[in-house]
Amino acid sequence: MKKLTIALVLLFFVPVMAFAQDAEQFTGKFDVQLQPDMFHFYERAFAPLSDGLKFKFSEKPAKGSVLTAGNINNETAANGKSKMVLVEPPDGMPFLAYDINVNGIIEANEQFVFAPSREERNALDVSVNIPVKNSLFKTFPIFIRYYRGFKHPQFPAENRLLQQSVWAFAMGHVSIRGQNILFQYPFEAAAGTTSTTEGLFGVDVNGDGKIRNEQFSPETSSANKSELVFRLGDLYISTAKLDLERNEIVVRKREKAEYLRHEIELAKEMPDFQFVDLEGKKQSLAGFRGKYLFIDFWGVWCGDCIRETPFQVEAYKRFRSRGLEILGLDWDDDIEKVKGYMKKANVTWAQARKESILTLVTDTYRIQEFPSSILLGPDGKVLVLDQQQLQGARLLETLDRILPK
Repeated sequence: MKKLTIALVLLFFVPVMAFAQDAEQFTGKFDVQLQPDMFHFYERAFAPLSDGLKFKFSEKPAKGSVLTAGNINNETAANGKSKMVLVEPPDGMPFLAYDINVNGIIEANEQFVFAPSREERNALDVSVNIPVKNSLFKTFPIFIRYYRGFKHPQFPAENRLLQQSVWAFAMGHVSIRGQNILFQYPFEAAAGTTSTTEGLFGVDVNGDGKIRNEQFSPETSSANKSELVFRLGDLYISTAKLDLERNEIVVRKREKAEYLRHEIELAKEMPDFQFVDLEGKKQSLAGFRGKYLFIDFWGVWCGDCIRETPFQVEAYKRFRSRGLEILGLDWDDDIEKVKGYMKKANVTWAQARKESILTLVTDTYRIQEFPSSILLGPDGKVLVLDQQQLQGARLLETLDRILPK
């Protein structure tokens, strides 16, 4: 009986394996320059030097220069971080000093001069390209933005606020049925490798020549031990192989049924889903029809989420009479901890238990970061996806503009 069972299993799997091997494949190559992730940023505070410089300048900064220092996340470093010094001369542009070759001297090629940001007023931008030992890529880029003149009651005046990219992507192009499609892959700087199953992936599915790295974008997705499937028109694809030594990308055709993601678009109805609230009651998205619904993917462990709570409490207080409801999709394991936080923070709206939305977060919407929010209309259609409009004081402005008065 056991032999018969094994035989049947083998008969079942052989055709499947043959199909996988015979599936249509497409090949391409990597670009030779890594690109910094321009969507996910970490904030960094630089403070006045207290322990002195660990290096010298080949040419001393101008007299009267202001020097502050801080640690920048650096995946190429053994400990994952590197100390950099921000130099602000009395005249001219500020620059970052980083002793790349660790010889104790900041040389001309280790001074990275800022330029005015094209995206944000009163901000300066620079890219620091750090050499890496890799068969294909020569440098690892870190994008840094300096908010010149930033002031905040809780931020010391002598400190400086910077933002930095943390990840870098290996970009490449694959020829798929006559189209040259742009792909994005995570690059592991420490190991000098890429992965087909871990990290943030992207595909230019709309053919505009760029990849939209933002929450709920159908062009990006985070993988966790899985080969992600993307939709390219009527074709479904995933990356089967990446070879940096040979500079080769292999993409394969997948079945429509293997595409698990639900794409969220403005003016389109968000599909219904079920969940269990903190009291153990079964609920569904459809149960909120007729209300303007603010959906919040969050967690008590998430500092950025906690910072949003006061604005959400104020929104609930101010706009509930105008038809607003809030649904929290909580990503915590400890329910009692969540309840304790809710009581303390005056959070009174419905919350979903983590275990009831596991598939929703990991497969259906592939949430890249917390918090992530969506605003739906009374008909269940998406009104706002732009995260900046749904966070902080902007949330109150957005709701006041959209909700009936």
